[in-house]
Amino acid sequence: MATKKEDIKNHPNVKGQVPPHSEEAEKALLGCMMIDENVPTELISLIKPDDFYYRSHKLVFEAMNAIWNDNRPIDLVTVTQELDRMGALGDVGGAQYISALSDYLPTSANYKAHADIVKRNSQLRRLMAASNSVLEKCYASEDSLETLQFAEKAISDVAENQGISALAPFDEAVNAAVADFDSLLRDPLARRGLQTGFKGIDSVLGGLHGGDLVIIAARPGQGKTSIGMNIVQQVATAHLKNGEPSKTAEPKVCAIFSLEMPAAQLAKRMIASIAKVDFSKLAKGELKGAEEWKRIAAARSSLCKSRIFVDDTSLTTPMDILSKCRRLKREQKRLDLVMVDYLTLMSSGKKVENRQQDVSEISRTMKLAAKELDVPLLLLSQLSRGSEKEKRKPQMSDLRESGAIEQDADIIMFIYRPNANEDVPDRDAAEIIVAKHRNGPLGTVRMRWVGEHVSFEDEDGATSRAPQKEKKDAGADGKKGPVELQEVNPDETPFERD
Repeated sequence: MATKKEDIKNHPNVKGQVPPHSEEAEKALLGCMMIDENVPTELISLIKPDDFYYRSHKLVFEAMNAIWNDNRPIDLVTVTQELDRMGALGDVGGAQYISALSDYLPTSANYKAHADIVKRNSQLRRLMAASNSVLEKCYASEDSLETLQFAEKAISDVAENQGISALAPFDEAVNAAVADFDSLLRDPLARRGLQTGFKGIDSVLGGLHGGDLVIIAARPGQGKTSIGMNIVQQVATAHLKNGEPSKTAEPKVCAIFSLEMPAAQLAKRMIASIAKVDFSKLAKGELKGAEEWKRIAAARSSLCKSRIFVDDTSLTTPMDILSKCRRLKREQKRLDLVMVDYLTLMSSGKKVENRQQDVSEISRTMKLAAKELDVPLLLLSQLSRGSEKEKRKPQMSDLRESGAIEQDADIIMFIYRPNANEDVPDRDAAEIIVAKHRNGPLGTVRMRWVGEHVSFEDEDGATSRAPQKEKKDAGADGKKGPVELQEVNPDETPFERD
């Protein structure tokens, strides 16, 4: 019995090197469009002239397109006249061939099946063209990594163009929105995003949602890498209870792209954070307590049971990140969170006139990546020296090198530690300022920096994945809660706030 591989080799198209096509399906489809006025309504936006293999059929379909755009009926007479006007009637075989097309089938009942065949063959031919371009690149290229990225993009472009979107009635979106409101009323946790593990941040943001580009920005040494790793740690280990995987919670897949620190350094910091041990002593080999080493062993076990993937390549571009995330999502069947540390060290990989255009391209690509992958993407960034010089809280104009970051980001958070460099009792006080939140309120979350553990904690010293109500009013002790929501002008639109 012939194997599948042998069957492919013996296929007549393979032997004759003939691209996939079906003359019968193309004729049938064009005939259906001429004998049934409802067929063009369905197909004119789904089928393109290049989907036809035969040039004569491409010309006939182009004529049908022109007729349709002029709001005229598509039939034997109009198609013949339009081809004659185009000077292409002789190229397709004359009026006799058009007549034969209109009589090719007695009914248009199976036009969708004919369209599927034409579309499928068109996709296969596009895939062949992409493969040929990859082959040419392989012959001419001297950079294997660049060629691999070219190949992946070429194939990905074919896959992305396979589906053609169409305008949908707005009532579908309205009904879906009301259904979401109803499900939230019945269960407030139904639509919550990934929980960061910080009560105050989760209270303001409602979790991290797929497609969101989240900027975490700070001056050097303020802890932007630490809080990013804290969030990844909380998400990646949320399925563990007492160090063991829960039967009800599925582990989340997280990807970290570190352009600044090697993977081993990130692992050390995360272990110190989970185990609550002094990182500086751990790094110097001065940690000797048995209880602390037990906590380190438990932290190691938790991280080994998580699904965190790290790339510490220094020269990484946004397209590299998107390419690797596509592959990871395909291999792991899911992807829940991506962190990139950090924007200022990145290059777009394209030829641009200045750094501002480079950062704009990076920001735009990162937003498109978050949307395509349907995951929250944490993008860490540095701030300019403006806030330090003026001794004030950071603001969006302090984002370095490009205003495009403000525009592309869905959420922008600043880390503000006013006494970080002073020897005062509250030097560990920290604020997370939510300066932009496209789909929710702004606010300031008071937290605490724990330097020896290279991590942040909620102001009360606890971390929790459970949702908490916003504390707007003073408590019984007269102190304010950890979250201060900013007042919003009711006459100001969300776009003006953005």
